[in-house]
Amino acid sequence: MNERERRDFEQGLAEEVDAFLAGKPSRRTFIKRFGQMMGMIPLAGLALPAWVDQALAQAAVDLADASTPLGRAQAAAVKASTEGPADGSAFRAVQAAKQFPNVTLNMTYESGLQALDPRNFSGPVWEKFTGMKSNVVELSHPDQYSKPIAEHIAASGAYDILDIEPAWTPSLADGGVIAPLDDYIAKYMNKADFDDYHPLFKALPTYKGKIWGFFDDGDMFALYYRKDIFSDPKLQDAYQKKFGKALEVPKTWEDYAQTAQFITDQLQPNVYGAGHFRKAGSPGNQFDFLQQFRANKGVFFDADMKAQLSTPAGMKTLENMIAANKASIPGNNELDAVSLWAAFLQGKVAMIYSWPPTGRMAANYSQSAKAINFIPQSSIAGKVGYAVVPGGHPEHATGYSKALTADSPNAEAAYLFMQWATSPPVSLARTMLPYSLRDPYRLSHYKSEEYRALWPDAKEYLVNLCNSANGGLLDMVMPGWQDYALSLDRMCSSVWAGTDPKAALDTAAAEWDQTTERLGVDSQKAFFAEYNKLPGSSADHTVESLGMAVKLE
Repeated sequence: MNERERRDFEQGLAEEVDAFLAGKPSRRTFIKRFGQMMGMIPLAGLALPAWVDQALAQAAVDLADASTPLGRAQAAAVKASTEGPADGSAFRAVQAAKQFPNVTLNMTYESGLQALDPRNFSGPVWEKFTGMKSNVVELSHPDQYSKPIAEHIAASGAYDILDIEPAWTPSLADGGVIAPLDDYIAKYMNKADFDDYHPLFKALPTYKGKIWGFFDDGDMFALYYRKDIFSDPKLQDAYQKKFGKALEVPKTWEDYAQTAQFITDQLQPNVYGAGHFRKAGSPGNQFDFLQQFRANKGVFFDADMKAQLSTPAGMKTLENMIAANKASIPGNNELDAVSLWAAFLQGKVAMIYSWPPTGRMAANYSQSAKAINFIPQSSIAGKVGYAVVPGGHPEHATGYSKALTADSPNAEAAYLFMQWATSPPVSLARTMLPYSLRDPYRLSHYKSEEYRALWPDAKEYLVNLCNSANGGLLDMVMPGWQDYALSLDRMCSSVWAGTDPKAALDTAAAEWDQTTERLGVDSQKAFFAEYNKLPGSSADHTVESLGMAVKLE
């Protein structure tokens, strides 16, 4: 093993351990796991093989062919950055940034595919425009939170720009790790850009009346289903005879389990009705429980900040999830998101709900990039439909904001990059990169004719993401989020292993109360009150229920 391979091995091992402890795999692990699932990367060894690193290194630095939708979007981003309009955020950022030609920006990104954007597109393009260089620091997901805190305590000034979960914003802001952007926004930004955010995402970086970052990743869950299966005349007739109603894409979680069981009974072992990423620590259990629990009118805490998990809403949620598990592909409870994607692409599963890359992979768009051409071709391209998850309230699971570190030695230069990268034309080009995991979040993304031209059904995909955000629910944007989430993951995993659901809910509720007490009941009550102001904090406080829904055609 040479020195580089040894470093890769140790880095991969550290990331996997961190990911296991925190319940979140890194995208580097995603690449490796996907290859393993398809038999293209050996199961032994943790480092990526050299040919994968070479493929990643060959990801296009130059702009794409201008005759393609992606190329046209990139050309529009270049024009907006260099020609204007003069009041556009992209143009203003580039012009102002030219005063910092010798600066190198240190920015954190999650390891793997997320980091390909700044390494191969936005970083090099920004350098061409401004002379400013960028250094991409790849971190495992847990380290994206812990490392900036450690560097802040050490006053090292190691990082300029952070990729953070929106849920971390209050903790990092109160801890002095990140800086508010309001003064820079007033000086440089076209504030009309804020109106281009979907309303679910617009307020996410706002805390205590200040703006602490730019939202940058619309990680909305959605339902992806096989249109050919749901339109099959024989299945439609059999379903009508059995249940006295039409076979349709399910609207409730009860119908979801029933439909999945019917498809499994009719088509197994070739196709199963559903699949879920239920593996402990994968993650997945926490997000699924959160969206179903709130769709069932569950609330997190009472007025005294006591956990309200062990309630009829909690029991109904676990019962629905258990029924869905029984109707699913064998090994369902040990699947992670990657293995579920693989099963769906291979045509083994009729329905899944997951993050937006599902749609791009199923259409074979992601596989168009040389950087990740080891992802197998989809066997279901052209057969996939898109819908809001049953219950109508999908989770916005994690996502990212760009934040400015309070200790940055290049604060103004770093801010200008953030403004440029998240501006409407540049962010569109970034979310259209086939090898990136950045997902649409602006209205201009959903409406983009170029994005809608990426594959035949891309328009329906984008409209559904917008509709999903209208009824979408947010992770807890408050301290302790990770601990609360991991309690839910442990709770669900114990139920899959045979624990009585009521007992598991009681245990999780007790763990939530311990977390709240450790962080301070009064303090958490104040944070929870702030969180409840955000659209998407509960099923009764969504963008749609507030009259702010965005309807697209």
